[in-house]
Parts: sequence; C-alpha cells; structure tokens
Amino acid sequence: MADFTKMIPFIFHFAAGVYGNNGSELRLSVNKQFEIAKKTGWSNDPDDPGGATMIDVTLGAYKEYCRIKGRETPDKDQLRNISFSEWTEILKTMYWDCWHADKIKYQGLANILVDWIWASGKGSIKRAQRIIGVKDDGIVGCLTLTALNNADPKLLFNRIKHARIKHYRNCKGAWKYLNGWLRRLNSIQPDGSFLIHNILF
Repeated sequence: MADFTKMIPFIFHFAAGVYGNNGSELRLSVNKQFEIAKKTGWSNDPDDPGGATMIDVTLGAYKEYCRIKGRETPDKDQLRNISFSEWTEILKTMYWDCWHADKIKYQGLANILVDWIWASGKGSIKRAQRIIGVKDDGIVGCLTLTALNNADPKLLFNRIKHARIKHYRNCKGAWKYLNGWLRRLNSIQPDGSFLIHNILF
C-alpha cells in the first residue's frame, strides 16, 4: 500500500528547491530536508491564487489546520515558522487522507492523486472520480477505492495526468506558472518514483 512519506522529498524540491549536488540533499533525512526547505520555501506572489505559502502550505490551509486543533488563527509570520510536525500532519490529514491513500495499492496513483489535491484543492477528487468511472460526489469511499485499485494502474495514471495537464492549461495563473506546474507533474512516475533532473528518487 502507498506511503505518504515518499512524497515529502518531491514536495521539498518543487516547493523550495531542495536538491544539492546530484540530488544529495534529497538523500538526507526528511527533518534535515525540511530545515533546508524553510530557508527558501516562502512565497507570497500576488499572481499566485494560493497567496502566502510556506513549502506548499497556504495560509488558508494552515488556518484550517489550527481551527481543527482548537488554536488561535495564525498569521503569516506563524506560517513562516511552521514546524515539521505540523507540516507533515497537514499533508497527511488534510490531503493524503482525503483519498484514504493508505488503502491505494499503487504508490504512483496515490502520488498523482494526492498531489492534485495539494496543488488544486478538493474539487480534483470529483474530476478524478469521473476518470475512474464512479459517482463524482467528492467523497472517497469503498466504491471509489475498489474501482481505483482494480484499474490498470499505468493506464489510469496516464489518464489522470492528461486531465491534470488540461486543467492546468485552463487555470488562471497558467500564463506565469504553467511550465513549472508541468515540470512538477512530469516528475511523478507511474511506478511511485520521482524523476528529478534525470535522477530517480
């Protein structure tokens, strides 16, 4: 079954440029990678619909996380100082678990589906369900997971990838971010690995 931690170096690279000489930084512990990512992972581009973001976690997502935890509403400075435990819990509980991805048999499918939520929001679940051939209710239950796990993984992966490309080309920020979005998407491999600068991780 799929493992959410396999996505972490991939996100650190594309959100904060973690790489090093021949990918050496991506072979460090994820804790050390996070410390590197925090130095370059802040973004607050007015052209980015996500707004203020730290290593791909938007201020909106962090506010929702803190609300669930019963904590005060955070500001941008608190987002910039997000801890690794908070960051990983957000990835796991607010994105990975939306797909119940621990129950997905194929790491490659889990990666491309969860990254779609991470990048584009929960509406991507409905888009994916239409591709999978189940009711597009945005709720991942037994029927969605069964259909997903019984599908030809490579064929389904490619269909989802093409749908994501089409979606990105129609996004508001495509004029500025499309090439970067496509580089990130193209790094996700059907076998569950990531191809970054011609090196597999």
